[in-house]
Amino acid sequence: MENSYKDLEIICVNDGSRDRCLDILGRLADEDARILIVNQRNQGVQTARNNGIKAATGEYIAFVDSDDWIHPQYFQSLLTCMEQTGADISVCGCQEFEKNEEVVITDSSDIPYHKLSGKQFFNSYYARHMCWGRLYRKKDIENIGFISKVRMADDTLFNLSVVSRFKNPVVYGTDIPLYYYFQRPNSIVKTATYEKTIDLADWTVENYKTDVQHVWSWMLTMQAMKMALSFRYGARLYEDQKAVMHAERMLQKLLVMMKQSHLISRKDILLHAVMIRFPGMYRYFCIKDDSTMKIWEANVRSRHTG
Repeated sequence: MENSYKDLEIICVNDGSRDRCLDILGRLADEDARILIVNQRNQGVQTARNNGIKAATGEYIAFVDSDDWIHPQYFQSLLTCMEQTGADISVCGCQEFEKNEEVVITDSSDIPYHKLSGKQFFNSYYARHMCWGRLYRKKDIENIGFISKVRMADDTLFNLSVVSRFKNPVVYGTDIPLYYYFQRPNSIVKTATYEKTIDLADWTVENYKTDVQHVWSWMLTMQAMKMALSFRYGARLYEDQKAVMHAERMLQKLLVMMKQSHLISRKDILLHAVMIRFPGMYRYFCIKDDSTMKIWEANVRSRHTG
């Protein structure tokens, strides 16, 4: 897709593909001097992104997954926002699409951005969880990297680690979709099992310093708590007592971390303490947010007992 911003360094990481991807990339690089190919044996998306960051020589970095699309003004719009506002990160809206679905490009020459508060950032699914659909400065992310042992939500960990490093992060966003996300039925997110959801909590308990008092540093602890509660919920449903006990240990440690932070409200601490003490309360909130959870539970129990 033609893009309005031309001064690009396009780094394509080939993660040990067994098809003709490398040949196709080679032909494209011969036609466009902006394309740099990084070839690696199959090591996964985390290593691929880390190697892409290392290879980059520009001031700014944006991630684009290989099967996604971007708006013609994607780079220019995000860059203009950062230059005009002094933002540390600029974030755009996202539109999902499936196979054979036509991608409708938003026609907009003047894309409005607004400053995001910490709560707005954390409560926005795409702002919090994704590393694409945004623009970073390389100097702010090159020493963070993606953690390969975090099998689920590694991009969430990366993203929250980035914003947690700023003493007073400035993030601007727009709801207008400039990124188009292809929904594959066999993607990692679609096929995720509950066992993977504890990885981020384990990493946070082991590595995160609770004395960090930057204004958005609470986000990692809160995200870890959410995923540990989700892990326990799945473990209880599958009657995996060993996993339940592991979850209980992580939840107690994360609760201590929440109490050590003056940035997390007493209301949030009390609410999560209640959900830790009474697992049924967490289930209640899950079903309240998504009534189809009951159907999923019934299917799991049917397969598990059958």
